Amino acid sequence: MNLMPGIILILAGSVLEGLAQVCLKVASAHTARAYVLWVSLGASLFLIEISFYTRALKTLDIAVAYPLSALSYAAVVIAARVLLGEKPNFRRWLGVAFIVAGAALAIPE
Repeated sequence: MNLMPGIILILAGSVLEGLAQVCLKVASAHTARAYVLWVSLGASLFLIEISFYTRALKTLDIAVAYPLSALSYAAVVIAARVLLGEKPNFRRWLGVAFIVAGAALAIPE
């Protein structure tokens, strides 16, 4: 069975989750109308991510899909760096590297 479509869906979902987290962070700095817009955008991205993950489960075992979904942690750190200007320290980047390595180990040969 070809696992690549499921893996691509998980990766895309991880990126969407990273962007959703950024939306929630931006929302926290706004009041009223802008807050609702940013939260709505973040929630919409989460819903799309859930649909991607569910579709990925058609081709991936959950024992593969779930560890790959940990890549969302890496996506959040990268999105926060690029879009919010946060500056993760070396230790945080090392943690991201371990998460990526662990997710790679979950992919069957």
